[in-house]
Amino acid sequence: MKKIVYFSHGLSANGIETFLVNVLEKLDKTKYDATVVIAIDEGVECLHEQRVLDMGVKVVRMGDLDSMKKKLAYYLKVKDFLKKSDFDIAHSNMDLLNGITLSLAKKAGIEKRICHAHTSKSQFQAQGIVAKAIMSVQKEYHSRMKDLILSCSTDRVACSSVAGEYFYGDKDYELVYNGIDISIYEQAKSDEELKQEIGICDVDKNIIVSVGRLTPVKNPTFALEVMAELKKIRKDFRYLWVGDGELKEEVETKIAELGLEDTVILTGVRTDIPQILACCDCFLMPSLFEGLPFSLVEAQAAGLKCVVSDVVTKTADIGLVDYFSLEKSAKEWAEEINRVLQSPKKEKNKEKAKLFDISHTVSQLEKIYEK
Repeated sequence: MKKIVYFSHGLSANGIETFLVNVLEKLDKTKYDATVVIAIDEGVECLHEQRVLDMGVKVVRMGDLDSMKKKLAYYLKVKDFLKKSDFDIAHSNMDLLNGITLSLAKKAGIEKRICHAHTSKSQFQAQGIVAKAIMSVQKEYHSRMKDLILSCSTDRVACSSVAGEYFYGDKDYELVYNGIDISIYEQAKSDEELKQEIGICDVDKNIIVSVGRLTPVKNPTFALEVMAELKKIRKDFRYLWVGDGELKEEVETKIAELGLEDTVILTGVRTDIPQILACCDCFLMPSLFEGLPFSLVEAQAAGLKCVVSDVVTKTADIGLVDYFSLEKSAKEWAEEINRVLQSPKKEKNKEKAKLFDISHTVSQLEKIYEK
């Protein structure tokens, strides 16, 4: 039996961590003994941790990374942990921090070291008078991490071609899509009790939804401006944002400013995404950038029409995506959503959808583990 150590920021509801949980669920436990190292402090709630433990997977907390002191402590703890362990495979899912985790894995003598690229751009955006200096430091950090990744990884994986290019440049890598259990989303049904719990009224004929963290990259304030414009065109809709994040207060303020209190519902983090999507009609994603958005695949698996910014990788389109430019105004986005809501329902490409099924994803990963 091969021993695998997975590196992850956590086991929460975001796309990368949900992807890892899905992989662990389908992983052949007769062939692989899995341990997940997470950058979470002791005592801090971690949404999917118990679910992972129930699979027979070990979870090791190494502490948060929210200060330089904690980053150093994390480094030393991971170094010591790997030194005392005898893993055969290290599989890192921590964006550019993969450079650090894989360098430690290399020093510990782990033979197979896999870098998994999940994003196509840094989420760090400096502001203020020192922004230029900070961005210069960030640029140097990115360069060093990418060099470490290339020198310390034995295998390179990416969720999309744009993520692969961002991480590896012109170096070889294997494309492994972020898989989901397609059948769960196809079989989920709209539930009236769930609608009432969330706050969806019977008169709301069109439910628009976004799923993701309330962070700058997801562009939630622009999404609200789009809803304000759509409200000028039609009244028979509600907009759900499923997720939480650091922009929550700013989003709540924006909702009040735009008079959208009776239109927008912030559900917070939910674990019943398939059931929520089954209640909806249209998926909105005005993201500033993405690797391969997990939630977009989920929305299409559920049969939703999708209006998505044109910077999102085309790889994620399985037949139900309408790409729209971020250079367009909120009014133009609203008009496009209105058009999509009125358009006939399309069918997803079932053959391409199979490539995003978690069973296919795990099969690809297990082949890499066995190389």
